[in-house]
Amino acid sequence: MRNRILILGVVLLLAATVAIAGGEQSKGAKMDPAAKAAQLQKDLGLTDAQTQQVQTVLEDTNKRFETLKTQNLAEDAMKAEKTKIKAEQDAKLKGIFTSEQWTKYEELRKQHKQETKKPQ
Repeated sequence: MRNRILILGVVLLLAATVAIAGGEQSKGAKMDPAAKAAQLQKDLGLTDAQTQQVQTVLEDTNKRFETLKTQNLAEDAMKAEKTKIKAEQDAKLKGIFTSEQWTKYEELRKQHKQETKKPQ
């Protein structure tokens, strides 16, 4: 009986540890470009060709952000450069999406911003 209680305690502790670690990872984790493009395909009804183009744009944006991280820019300059990169990404995506897809994409972004700003 005592061994069963001990084993049950260890299993519960392990389960709680895994649940906490998984939850924290998903909070701040960003999707890779392929996963993000696949999610947008599902959410927006993108064609395979559009999905490939979106993935290419997202990969380019990620590379530019990674390069930006290596530069020693002042906070204001960094923020301005990030804004510029995001604006260029949006312009490229707007050229790929139909007007309906673009409208839905903007709605999804607003919804995502609201969800991430909620206090935990």
